Amino acid sequence: RHLADEGASVLLAAADTFRAAAREQLGVWADRNLVEIISQEGGDPAAVSFDAVNAGRARGRDVVLVDTAGRLPTQLHLMEELKKIKRTIQKAGQHNDGATAGLPPVGAAGVAGVSLPPHEVLLVIDGNTGQNALAQVRAFDDALGLSGLIVTKLDGTAKGGVLAAIAMERPVPVYFIGVGEKLEDLETFDAREFAQALLN
Repeated sequence: RHLADEGASVLLAAADTFRAAAREQLGVWADRNLVEIISQEGGDPAAVSFDAVNAGRARGRDVVLVDTAGRLPTQLHLMEELKKIKRTIQKAGQHNDGATAGLPPVGAAGVAGVSLPPHEVLLVIDGNTGQNALAQVRAFDDALGLSGLIVTKLDGTAKGGVLAAIAMERPVPVYFIGVGEKLEDLETFDAREFAQALLN
């Protein structure tokens, strides 16, 4: 919704193929936001991601959002799968543009200074989990190189003070905060406003 409000066309990829209802749940959100969704019944999350990047490019979409399964850093096979998804998205980016073939992986500049996908790697964390959130940020950043955070459940008594610890150890930008379950309850993060609420 945020991207659409900014005039971007969006394609969603349902790459959480573990949980039976995940695809349907993302489909509901796609309908609410009037965006297309790419999904497969079962199958490999990396394959869904690859197909979505190709479909996004073919359909002229500005942004492809890949939703992966939730996981804990201790689930090593699932963490390896995340790395595979990232590598697959990089390959899709190279595959779709012959000019980028053979370029270094993400993070390095591509043709004319354009980097290869994924351009953002976002982690959604629960603002109520305290120090566990810091451990998650540390593990996912080490594995994938996070570019941003989305912090949910800041509508309860816990105010998300762990963000101060995260900022000290892993200064990954916070893009959005979730303060409820409605579309409008995912708000752009404002550091000053957050700090004032934390101290009040």
